[in-house]
Amino acid sequence: MTVRESVEDKARRYLCEARLTVTAVDGDTVTAVCRGSGEIYECGHDPARGWHCSCPARRCAHLLALQSVTIRRRSA
Repeated sequence: MTVRESVEDKARRYLCEARLTVTAVDGDTVTAVCRGSGEIYECGHDPARGWHCSCPARRCAHLLALQSVTIRRRSA
């Protein structure tokens, strides 16, 4: 029986394999690309859409990887 890799484990692997590239950060807006299994997905955060990824998954490793390397500052 093969144990399936969890979303969290896959996100950590994507980071270790340098599959995530943050392309821009501007205030509350972050854009990035993440190389998944054969596809490159666009993901990010902006105030209007919130967290988003172009992959079809509802909860994806691409976005979890991005969220794990970003921190949203609280406004003063």
